[in-house]
Amino acid sequence: MWKSCSFRVVSYMDMESGFLSMECFTDALSSMQRQPKMDSLQDLSILELYILVCMNRLEDKEQKSYNFNTIMKEYKSIQDAYKTSDKYATTVCFRAFEHLLDRELITFADTKGRNVALEYRPVKLLISSRELAQSLKLNTTCPAVLQKLLDRERYM
Repeated sequence: MWKSCSFRVVSYMDMESGFLSMECFTDALSSMQRQPKMDSLQDLSILELYILVCMNRLEDKEQKSYNFNTIMKEYKSIQDAYKTSDKYATTVCFRAFEHLLDRELITFADTKGRNVALEYRPVKLLISSRELAQSLKLNTTCPAVLQKLLDRERYM
């Protein structure tokens, strides 16, 4: 731990002066305390947030297995129930789904279906409800409906 910390402090050193400042230490500490998943959640699109909320809702409903098509059914039910203007084509949703896979915020639930089309492979969330809720609160462009949907006390 100490070696990692000292390496980070030195990596923030001002190369012109060659001296370590208090800022080097605070920057190093800040970088060590970051949560990689929270960093990945910060700049997600509204659509990607919808997909994560839909997945969270499916897990709250204790659905054992779900895939892209199941997530899209949940997304469409939200759109119908709340009459939001956040409607996207399935192809756009699929690209957002792939982006979440690339960011490792979601993953495939098993390794058996490697030959199965992506939209049929079961997936699972790699973030907690708490992390998702915190991300929604920090996102200034997040629609209010997403926070309502994540609020278990009102909608469970």
